[in-house]
Amino acid sequence: LGIEVPNDNEGILQDVHWAHGSFGYFPTYTLGSLYAAQMNHAIKVKEPNIEDKIALGDFTFMKECFKTAIFDKGRLFTSEELCEQMTGEKLNDRYFLEYASEKFLDIYTQ
Repeated sequence: LGIEVPNDNEGILQDVHWAHGSFGYFPTYTLGSLYAAQMNHAIKVKEPNIEDKIALGDFTFMKECFKTAIFDKGRLFTSEELCEQMTGEKLNDRYFLEYASEKFLDIYTQ
């Protein structure tokens, strides 16, 4: 990325998972990010003004979406099944790629 790191305290191994060898966490973070982006997209389709509501501190719609689509179902379904029930499709990396592009493209293309 062309980012200069002045010293180890501000760069390498800041994450404790690297230091004690817990590399298994990183794939779960990735999966969580993929699911979150897809579910965020589905919520925005159902409620286009969701970001305005969140900015006002109103999480009611989002909370209800997750309650009915995921929380009420406990462990009856796999993560992939819950994702498909909530979003209408299996896990799809397209939503994360769109999210990441929108969030980071301007920052790193200046």
